[in-house]
Amino acid sequence: AHGILEESGWPGRLIALLILIAPITWAAIATPDRYSPNAVMNKGLYDPNYADTSRAEQFSLRKDDKGKPAMPTAKPSPAINDLPPATVASAPPIPGAPPPPTKPGEPPNANKAPKPATESKSYGTFTLEDLKAQVPMSKEGNFLLDVPEIYYTGGDLEVQKVLTGQMVETTAQVLPEKVNNPDGHRLRIFRMLVQCCAADARPFSVPIDFGKKAPEYKDMTWIKVTGKVSYKKEGDQTVPLIEVSKVEETTAPDNAMIY
Repeated sequence: AHGILEESGWPGRLIALLILIAPITWAAIATPDRYSPNAVMNKGLYDPNYADTSRAEQFSLRKDDKGKPAMPTAKPSPAINDLPPATVASAPPIPGAPPPPTKPGEPPNANKAPKPATESKSYGTFTLEDLKAQVPMSKEGNFLLDVPEIYYTGGDLEVQKVLTGQMVETTAQVLPEKVNNPDGHRLRIFRMLVQCCAADARPFSVPIDFGKKAPEYKDMTWIKVTGKVSYKKEGDQTVPLIEVSKVEETTAPDNAMIY
């Protein structure tokens, strides 16, 4: 306050407090308690990584015999001293270690490995019986899945084989599709997934295809989508896609964000 609260009288102090309180109060009243379309787009709506495994265990369709998500456990790498001499020279670099020095005449990035493509992987046997046992179904026989559950199947080849052609039902918000949509047949549905708090939530999204010109919805509208799951290879990713058979506007669920 640069001394105004200590040096001025009560009128000056009240003015100083109003200068602080008025804009803060107005911001609290006028600011919507939800993300805008631009905020969702800026958080990576159109740049998903379907092979991401950061929270895949939470949304995996695989369950163990206790109903908990079952994901593969990576085998530990052998210690460098346990490798035979011929293998040490070609051993993969230790994560976090600096790259080996380049040879004279080589460019600075000569030892930098190319970025791997995000491809689906096989994690073992998964059957339709497993899917039916672990995923609830509607009275019409559609599998009830949240968008993040569909999202993470893009990195699991075995689940893709089972889920392809199956009817699913999901509730999500909708925005226009701005990638891989030359004919205007697609929209993009998403759910906001909280990482730590609402401020750092990010969208998990999948495209939906109508097979004809997609209908228009107001941005961020909540819709219930019923359709058949398929997978498309687009760029270096396997993209989960819902081929829509039915869509209707609906109300937001009790928990608009998924935790």
